[in-house]
Amino acid sequence: MDLNTLNKEQKIAVEHKNGPLLVLSGAGTGKTRVLTSRFVYIVKNLNVDFNKIIAVTFTNKAANEIKTRVNFELKSSIETPWVGTFHSIFAKFLRKHSGLVNLKSNFTILDVEDQKKLLKQVLEYCKIDKDMSEVIYHNEIQNLKDNKILFNENKKISKFSSIERIDDIYSYYQQRLIEINAVDFGDILLHSYFILSNNQDIRKSYQNYIEHILIDEFQDTNLIQYDLIKLILNHNKNLFCVGDDDQSIYAWRGANIENIINFPTEFNSPVVRLTKNYRSNSSILEAAACIISNNKNRLGKDLVSFNKKIPEKKINLNSFYSQEEESLWISDDISKKFDENNSIGILVRLTAQMRSIEDKLIKYALPYEIIGGPRFFERREIKDILAYLKLANSFQDDLSFERIINLPKRGIGDQSLKLIIDNAREKKVSFFESLESLSYENKLPGSLILRTKLFIDIIKKTSDLINKTTLEDIGIFIIEESGYLKMLENEKNKLKQIENESRIDNLKEFVNALSEFDNLDNFLEHVGLVNENQKKIKSNSVKLMTLHAAKGLEFDHVYLPGWEEGIFPSSRALEQNSSKSLEEERRLAYVGITRAKFDLNLSYATSRYTYGMNNYSLPSRFLNEISKVDKNTTNTIEEYTSSNLNKKITSDNAKLSPGKKRMLEFLKKNSK
Repeated sequence: MDLNTLNKEQKIAVEHKNGPLLVLSGAGTGKTRVLTSRFVYIVKNLNVDFNKIIAVTFTNKAANEIKTRVNFELKSSIETPWVGTFHSIFAKFLRKHSGLVNLKSNFTILDVEDQKKLLKQVLEYCKIDKDMSEVIYHNEIQNLKDNKILFNENKKISKFSSIERIDDIYSYYQQRLIEINAVDFGDILLHSYFILSNNQDIRKSYQNYIEHILIDEFQDTNLIQYDLIKLILNHNKNLFCVGDDDQSIYAWRGANIENIINFPTEFNSPVVRLTKNYRSNSSILEAAACIISNNKNRLGKDLVSFNKKIPEKKINLNSFYSQEEESLWISDDISKKFDENNSIGILVRLTAQMRSIEDKLIKYALPYEIIGGPRFFERREIKDILAYLKLANSFQDDLSFERIINLPKRGIGDQSLKLIIDNAREKKVSFFESLESLSYENKLPGSLILRTKLFIDIIKKTSDLINKTTLEDIGIFIIEESGYLKMLENEKNKLKQIENESRIDNLKEFVNALSEFDNLDNFLEHVGLVNENQKKIKSNSVKLMTLHAAKGLEFDHVYLPGWEEGIFPSSRALEQNSSKSLEEERRLAYVGITRAKFDLNLSYATSRYTYGMNNYSLPSRFLNEISKVDKNTTNTIEEYTSSNLNKKITSDNAKLSPGKKRMLEFLKKNSK
């Protein structure tokens, strides 16, 4: 290993002798290189057996990258159980000591779907009202486990959760897991924590054996992960943590920024700041610094652009009248830059923003793929409402019937559904027609007739509305009258789930999509073509994703649309009116900006058509924080507005595709 290839700060971090060290590694400053170099240095220069080093990452990909680099540097093939994710490392620990928590060493690790199936059985056994999905209970139990709360700690459970009978459900769920010799992901860490906390001899054996612990992405650790590490830390406290407090963006899934903020004080530890950025130009780094400097709860660092090959270029700020104009400009601009060698990313704050962008990318015939999630029309809530529309459009659509007959829950179990299907096959009618006849002939239980009558009425009313009113009105009618929106809102109120808030936003955007079509058949055909288009992904496709999914990635060209109050920062963060939530939004902005190498495009729309209404908004406060920079010395931003949009879009119609021509006609019509 040639330490001379490291810069001054990287070298100081790698050559640290003993004791705790926090390496504050800013975006693009080479943290993986430092982490792997540190591993090699410990083995080669400090003469430590690699089997006595724990290196914790947050993804298997990162773990494999570390192993590959270390093997290359050491010119050998190391095989160690101690390089991997928290779950992979402690799963091995748990198999060795499984008897202490009443498990056999060959226990099964259940995936999420199997966990939900088991919970469904538990809910039936406990005779729990089925109005709430097992997903709600699943999320809550995992939250309890992440907060080190055991199934028998009833006082802690009731203090943490307001869900009725969650203590009974948690307790029986754990009993069933033991009975079938299985664990869920939360158990891997919680059982390990219990064993280490309650068995001094085991704890001391690991403390004496493990000589160094390295942690990647330290800012993303949660309560139980950090406490587990401290339990096996030796008396020398050889804890080497690499992270960036300015990129702590996962509080919603349990990450605790205080772990990294308090580390220097808690361990009386030195801090090495990696500030030489090898990814982005100075304009991009300056904009990121302007925003993040407004956060109070941070350790602080100033990044400097250190890659002379990255071209200097101003940030492009665009103002548009509507989201359609914004999506149009993004697609048009990408069409001019797109080639085999360019990497292009579109990063959005809300998944609902993707729909309009996807539509324009398709019309410009630009290959794209969604990273970290399904396509807009393949999201669960969208497919659910689409199923209502399809069934209303054709009573013969049995697949749609099966999807929504018990959504929201109407107490229709497997036996009731079997009765409906058997009757349909016997009479050679559709499932919907079968339900209708069974209900009319009183061949269903009385309570079920009442519940299914509402479903039959909604489908028939929707069918009657087709061709009589706008698709937009029909979409709103289904979302509200079916009880689907109420279901999401009730779940959100109980657990304040960010996921459900996002799903509600997606449904509103779905209504916007409906508003662009004159009839249902054309709309359903459009949805089919959109989904089919995504099967033809090219290696150099445009990457479309949320800002959360973008962490760790980088692109030559980055587009950040929707920088408006209420979108970014999000309405949820503004409603909470707390510095904590706003600071996380600001860190998310920092992550988004620093994904760009040299071409960064920020944009906002002054109005967005949402759920039948035109909503006007103000530019994001984050843009104002960037604009405070001294323009005379930096000139960071080049700004455009909707008024000169036509100048920025190609006007050589002879070379335009039919889709592009339609887009320009749309722009011309809507800019009058």
